[in-house]
Amino acid sequence: MTRRSFSLMPFYRLMSLVISGLVLCLSVSMANAADVPSPDKLIQSLFTEVNERVQKDHSKIEADKTYLITIGNEVLLPYVSFETMAKQILGKNWRKITPEQRSRYTDAFRNRVSVSLVSQYDPQKRYDLEVTGSRMNSKGDRAAVNSVVTEASGTNKYNISYKLFVDRKAGNWKVYDVVVEGISVLQSFKTASAEDFKRNGIEYMISQLESSDASAELNAKANSKAQ
Repeated sequence: MTRRSFSLMPFYRLMSLVISGLVLCLSVSMANAADVPSPDKLIQSLFTEVNERVQKDHSKIEADKTYLITIGNEVLLPYVSFETMAKQILGKNWRKITPEQRSRYTDAFRNRVSVSLVSQYDPQKRYDLEVTGSRMNSKGDRAAVNSVVTEASGTNKYNISYKLFVDRKAGNWKVYDVVVEGISVLQSFKTASAEDFKRNGIEYMISQLESSDASAELNAKANSKAQ
């Protein structure tokens, strides 16, 4: 088991930050599942990489918090399957919408996660990560990695599990779910979206994700800082 420190907010408050932390270490090239390093080994080096990038671009982040989105686009996007997330969240309703709506929903979901990451990020917070175990399926193309995240003060601990699969077309691991204290992020979204789809339809759901609320929050914080 390996322990690492990182300057990120509690995982239980923001799934996007969990995902961003996880996938930073997954930039490995793989021809097939046999070439994939052990997922727990990847997790062990993950938070060090997070710190290195955040520290490297600290001045840019300090000047403009939304620069975190740029970092996310550069290092996270290839290693998170937002399409798989969106498909599982919508479930059977995925087949009821057009390819254009699927693309717009996926993009809106990804962008909302990015904005949430930026709005909640606090560089002053510090936590420890301990990888407590991992397992793979018999084919070696799906994995779950368990960890415990502890506040530096030692007052709170959070059990976090990460689910990944090997995207053979892209040639790398991709995150598709995070389980926080036994609660699946995807399942939580799926339960809420089923009723929303039934009552309001996909266009309403997309518009809600694309709403300016989160962006307005970021702009308000940026303006406050500038004054």
